[in-house]
Amino acid sequence: MASSSFSQFKIPARLLAYLKPFRWHLVGSAALAFPLAALRASPVPLIKFLVDDLLVGKNSSKLYLFPLLFIGLYVVNFAVRFFHYYWLRIVIARVNQRLKNDLYDHLMGLSADYYTTQSTGGLISRAGQDPNLVDQGVACINIVLREPLTFLCLFGYALNLNWKLTLVTFLVFPPLAWIFAATSRNLKRYIAGMQEQNSRLFGVLQESFTGFRVIQLFGLQDYSIGKFREQSRIYTDYHLKMAAMEELSHPAVELLTSFVIAIVIYYGGAQVISGQMTSGDLLAFFAAFAMMMHPIRTLNDVNIRLAQMSTAFERISELFGWKSRLAAAPAAIELKGLSRELAFDDVHFSYPDAPERPILQGVSFKVPRGSRVALVGESGAGKSSLISLLPRVFDVTSGRILIDGHDLRECELESLRRQFAVVSQDVFLFNDTVFENIRCGNRDATREQVIEAARQANALGFIEKLSSGWETRIGDRGQKLSGGERQRLSIARAFLRKAPILILDEATSNLDTASERAVQEALDKLMQNRTSLVIAHRLSTIQGADLILVLKAGRIVEAGTHAELLSGRGEYSRFHAAAQVGG
Repeated sequence: MASSSFSQFKIPARLLAYLKPFRWHLVGSAALAFPLAALRASPVPLIKFLVDDLLVGKNSSKLYLFPLLFIGLYVVNFAVRFFHYYWLRIVIARVNQRLKNDLYDHLMGLSADYYTTQSTGGLISRAGQDPNLVDQGVACINIVLREPLTFLCLFGYALNLNWKLTLVTFLVFPPLAWIFAATSRNLKRYIAGMQEQNSRLFGVLQESFTGFRVIQLFGLQDYSIGKFREQSRIYTDYHLKMAAMEELSHPAVELLTSFVIAIVIYYGGAQVISGQMTSGDLLAFFAAFAMMMHPIRTLNDVNIRLAQMSTAFERISELFGWKSRLAAAPAAIELKGLSRELAFDDVHFSYPDAPERPILQGVSFKVPRGSRVALVGESGAGKSSLISLLPRVFDVTSGRILIDGHDLRECELESLRRQFAVVSQDVFLFNDTVFENIRCGNRDATREQVIEAARQANALGFIEKLSSGWETRIGDRGQKLSGGERQRLSIARAFLRKAPILILDEATSNLDTASERAVQEALDKLMQNRTSLVIAHRLSTIQGADLILVLKAGRIVEAGTHAELLSGRGEYSRFHAAAQVGG
């Protein structure tokens, strides 16, 4: 009966690896399934004893035995049941913890292209929700063992009471097996659709919550609500299909059972009337048969949970199958700093998900140690893409980027990224304290070093005025702070990092005059004695650069100093004129 329901289910090898460290918990819990199954079946012979020996026989001398036996059974049941379930709960909790930890570690080690092509909400659903569905499947390990044992105990007792009546109950099992098989065939399909749709629903939620201010500013509430309701409708459709399958199977089991009960009532009643069975025998048989239906219904529910687990683990395994496209060199070089120069050598780049669209084409230039290079060009010229190649957020499509003659792809990724500090227009801050957000620049920094970095970034003044000072939690992405305050925390983080190469990506954009002045002053200090690559709209920053590169459609079309490029009256000259008009 159960084999047709569960034959398609196998515990994946990866999940077995997670279960292996807790095998003794599993073995202990499974061993207790045997006494627990017997204990669950034990009320049936007690019913016969109560009716035939005590009530019908009117044996008051044994009356005290029944409550003592009854309480004794449940005292034993208390201890057996506790360890049977608790040991398995330990396994479930620890497997969930390790699975989520490994999944998060794996996702954090992937290259950035996965995050540009995947929905953030979908990733959250897979990493946060799917392991919980795996938990439900792990919880079924003992059920799959315990419930058939309980069934066999009850079946054996019923067979001993009346083998002819017991054989009549076999009529129900072939159609029950068919119901389980039919349910199993359809459930997995519906569950897979529901879980995938749940990922899309999470995506809409994440998009709406992170973009809440823009949604309100542009009056897009109706648009967002419409998107959410459409995804919610599709999810509900899948849910209802699965619910219909579940709710059809349960009453179908009960309907089939009712036919058998009717036969038992007629045939068993006739045997009692003819004296072939006692009233206690018949009541005990009814109790045994009724209790046999519980394992059957439970195994039907388990079928659903195992289907959910199987689908969830397939989705999790797909994530584990993703591999970073930032290949590590066999004998990677550990970088100690920048001693000579940074160089781009005929660099071409396209994003991995759009290889047909070139972003950079044949870019070559050198940045001597300690110099300042400014990147200028219209939006979409390739400036931000170019600087994202330096810490290997992405790899070049062809060509090379060199630090002191070493190709970045030949360097240890961790040591490479230690060479860079980044201050960008889009400041990312954690929902944590001011202190911890600055210390992200160097997790080994002392409190005094963090305070000094804040002072250099002109951030000390506003930090000390916050409600809880350094311990103030600043909200998601630092939303409790102004744009200028967020930027100064980002600069403090860069000071603390003490990296030899500084990347500034429109670091003073979208700031008011007072904030821009404070931020620019901090940036000027930050750039001292560092090799800097700057994307900026601010003329004073550009004019002070040792080299200005003008990009257009992914190519360097002009290069030189401010004075040299102005005299050329080309792209830079037009950019300069437009900036002065805009200012």
